Amino acid sequence: MNTSGRLYRILRFDRAVQLFEKGELHFAHPSTWSDPYEVSLVHASSKQLFGQCWCTKGVSDAMWRIYSPDHLGVRISTSIKLLRLGLDQAVRRHNWSFRAEPVKYLSQYNITQEMRKIKADLSNSFRIERANDALFMKRDSFDHESEYRVIVTVPESTEEQVRKGLKVAVDPYKLIDSILLDPRAPDELSAALTYYFKEKVGFKKRVQKSVLYRAPTQVVVE
Repeated sequence: MNTSGRLYRILRFDRAVQLFEKGELHFAHPSTWSDPYEVSLVHASSKQLFGQCWCTKGVSDAMWRIYSPDHLGVRISTSIKLLRLGLDQAVRRHNWSFRAEPVKYLSQYNITQEMRKIKADLSNSFRIERANDALFMKRDSFDHESEYRVIVTVPESTEEQVRKGLKVAVDPYKLIDSILLDPRAPDELSAALTYYFKEKVGFKKRVQKSVLYRAPTQVVVE
């Protein structure tokens, strides 16, 4: 369990550009996610829900390999407090709502059982809050993600938003407190990306290449 309240997210470079140049966070509709269990619960309000995933683990080889396959990924970091503050200000302007909390990792059997309970509750009395419980559970085979998830509910969502995703306005200079570049990126690429964030968009906080793969000092035994 994350006790420091730190959150991390590896973005494609174009998503990072969108964040800093347009002041927007991208939220995807769960139907576009790869895990079919994410959309195993379907209901009348399903199209109103948009999600974004953060990680509570700051250093993860697996996350770099999954979310930065071309070595162009950018890891942004923030805190739970700053994320919730930024989202609260954004959704209030649109009469949206959001829920943010850690994902629970369960066995496939237990998830099936929980889904049945949610379905029974919704059949008796539909509540969007109860329906959203289904989006805060994942199979334990995904626990390497150490995920903290945000779900935004948009009552008047459009089909275009479902297809293309939801844009939520935030101030990236208040939200983000550091940027880490892919540890496998060539030095020339790291320098170019650092220049972009420092000079082009004026991000004054820490920007550096991850040292995950930096060779340690050798210990020689004679």
